[in-house]
Order: sequence, then C-alpha cells, then structure tokens
Amino acid sequence: VILISVFIVVGAAISGSSNLENLCKIAISNKVMSSQTDIILAIQSNCINSLMLKNVIRASVILFCAGMTVFVMTYMKLPVSANQSTIGAIVGWGIHFVDFSNSEVLSENLMLFGRFALGWLLNPLCAAVLGFFIIKLTMPVIDKITTNKGNIDKIIKSGYIVSGLLASYSMGANSSSNVTSLYYDCFADGYKTNLFENPQIAVTVGGIAMALGVLTYSKKVMTTVGNDIVKLNQSEGFLVIIAMSLTILLIENIIKIPVSNSQAIVGALVGAGLTKGIKRVNFTVVKNIAKAWITSPVIAGTMSYVLGVLLCGFFH
Repeated sequence: VILISVFIVVGAAISGSSNLENLCKIAISNKVMSSQTDIILAIQSNCINSLMLKNVIRASVILFCAGMTVFVMTYMKLPVSANQSTIGAIVGWGIHFVDFSNSEVLSENLMLFGRFALGWLLNPLCAAVLGFFIIKLTMPVIDKITTNKGNIDKIIKSGYIVSGLLASYSMGANSSSNVTSLYYDCFADGYKTNLFENPQIAVTVGGIAMALGVLTYSKKVMTTVGNDIVKLNQSEGFLVIIAMSLTILLIENIIKIPVSNSQAIVGALVGAGLTKGIKRVNFTVVKNIAKAWITSPVIAGTMSYVLGVLLCGFFH
C-alpha cells in the first residue's frame, strides 16, 4: 500500500497534467470554471479577485459532490469512478446555469460529454479483452517455468511488485487531474483566477490526495475487487493488474481524457474469469457494480444541481 501511494504521486507528477485540458473544457462549458470572456470582463471591471473566489467555491462544490458520492459508494464496497462522479457533478451544475436551448452550447456540451462517455464504454470492454488474452497466452508459459515452489514464489512476488508499481503509476498519471483540475488556472494570462497556475503542481497535489485515500480508506473496495468478482490464482492476479494498467494507458492516450481505474480493473477481472468459463465470474456482483457506475454520476449531478439552485444568487 505504501508503494502504491508513492508511485501514484510519481505518476501524477510526471504525466498527470496531460488530462487537464479536456476536463477544463467541460468545466468551462458548464460554467464551473470561468471562460476567457469572463476573465476579460472581470479585468475590465476590476473584480478579478471576486472571480477567483467564485471559481474556487464552484470547484469546491463540484468536488464535494463527487467526493461524497465516491465516499459513500466506497463505504458500500462498490468500486465507482471518481471521473464519472466529477463529470456528473459538472453536468448537474451546468443544467442549472447553462442555456442548453442554445444549439451551439448544447452541441459543444454533447460533444465533450460524448467523449467522456466513449471512454466509460471502451475502458471496461478493452480491459476485459486484454485480461482474457493476457491470461490465456501467458499462463501456459508461467505454468511451464514454475516447476518448483521456489520459482513460483519468486515469480509471484516479482510479478505483484512490478505490476503494482505499473498500475500505481498509471493511476496517478490518469486520475490525479480529476482531483484538482477545477482548481487549475487553465488560461495563465498573467491574472491569477484560480488556486494553481502550474499544471504540475496541480496534478501532484491531486496525486497526494489519492495516495492519502489509498492509505486510509481503500480496504473495503480492495476486498470487493480482490475476492468477490472472480476467484483467481496468484499468478492470474498480477496479470490482471497488468491488463488494467495497459488499458488505462492505452485509452487515456487515445482519447486524451482520464478514464476509470475501477472500470478497468473490473473489466480485466471479468476477462480473466472468462478464460475458464462464464460460471467462474460472479455476475451478480458485476451487475451491482455496473449499477453503481450508472447511479454515481446521477447522484453527484443531482447534488450539484441542488447546491447550484441554493447558491445561484451568489453566482449570478
């Protein structure tokens, strides 16, 4: 767990900033972050400090809604997506503050949301395919070279360390932007309009927050993912982690948005289970997790919509 935490921060610091742009775009289009026009008007009106305060408060509201959703779902042992919850909260806010009757505004939001939805769809499917083929092709090789117990122990220990570090790095690179992207000053035009002006600092702080979550509150979801979906032997376990990591890096680099770590690991587990037949997978648990994937952005979006209604006088 300590190694996971360290390499999440390393992944965030080195590669996390690549996902900031598209998160900022959907936040701006849903009036969670200020647009360049808003900033110009604030400069002309000499109220840039007020604009910054409002940006920080909006970001805090959205991330509170997303965070509470993930917190409760984690307590219920359901591995949900922080990314889905954040996007749900952003869209919920936009439903109150954005004029979706304007065709240009609607088109832009549908295009951005569609990009994230595509990632949510491709991510578990790709992980399942990779999990299936990695297990299918690699396990016969491992079985041949593990003819004695000493070799088995060495391969399993080395496999979990290497795959765990790869997974942790990919999670930090992929997901740290979810945590602090709304506090990032994406225009950097000489006027401070949000908390973080440096993208590396923003995502590194996000990685540190993720690491604290791993250290303090991750055990229940670890139990569900590790025990309840499919029973794997120890060699299959680290191969599933490799499949998850490769999926995250692949999908993220193709569509340039953060994808769900939980969707990737669940998809990889299902693919691994199917190598020995459909009955090996506990689809009741998978169905409950899938329901949580659908409900979590709806819950986060509803919360942010209600808070938007309550706070609309301040922001208008």
